[in-house]
Amino acid sequence: MKINEIVKAFSDIGSCEAEREAYLTVEYLFGVSYALVIADKQREYDEKRLNEVLEKRKKRIPLQYIFGEWYFMGERFLVSEDCLIPRQDTEILVENAIRVIKKGGRIADLCTGSGCIGVSVLLNRPDVSDLTLVDISKEALDMAKQNACLHKVDSECTFIIGDVRNDILDGTYDAILSNPPYILTKDMDTLSEEVKKEPVLALDGGEDGLDIIKPIVYNSSSHINIGGSLMIEFGYDQEESMKLLLQNAVDRGLYSSYSFLYDYGGNIRMCHLVK
Repeated sequence: MKINEIVKAFSDIGSCEAEREAYLTVEYLFGVSYALVIADKQREYDEKRLNEVLEKRKKRIPLQYIFGEWYFMGERFLVSEDCLIPRQDTEILVENAIRVIKKGGRIADLCTGSGCIGVSVLLNRPDVSDLTLVDISKEALDMAKQNACLHKVDSECTFIIGDVRNDILDGTYDAILSNPPYILTKDMDTLSEEVKKEPVLALDGGEDGLDIIKPIVYNSSSHINIGGSLMIEFGYDQEESMKLLLQNAVDRGLYSSYSFLYDYGGNIRMCHLVK
């Protein structure tokens, strides 16, 4: 199949990003970059291998799960249906952490999933002394372990299976990071079929979307060193409810201040609390 035929095939199965998916698939299956595909649009690609991907996409399985890997912060991470797919907006959280964590600091990554947040910080800040990764799902935590091993930082990691709604951390950290479940339960049915393939545990944030975020905010305070940070990603439409939550935490003396970070679409999507 030629590239134009591959694009059409993705379009025919209902992909709303047919061209992008076609080029990504060619690069993944055949190791041919976008530039080389453009340079030779008459090149033929093995139809059998392409059809295997197309058949799975017909079932609305995301490309990331079909490939078994995805890129985050410029690095390859293994992914499966046991963990959330890494997304570009979350890189903003990581970039902020890389900037503010003190030299030699300890960090924790709650609701870690693939481990992409915590591992990416370690890769960019080799001075960080250690990383604790926490998830309620054993399968997700196993994926985080695989990614820590893949990037050769596993010796600096501690892995904890547990529910972050409980106070499960031990000791104190200079930064605690999290991309927790934050989608409102009532909105779960409105998600795309691809997103519905991701684990419910990593998506459903309860009635107000804050079932996991609230205990993270309140429990983390006692585990953050003075001057340290708590950074959390949340939904694009949760700005007002997050302001109330964070101001309450500051008023109670749990933190000294908070600020917000914007995603690439210009939405307030992350918060930065300082102890």
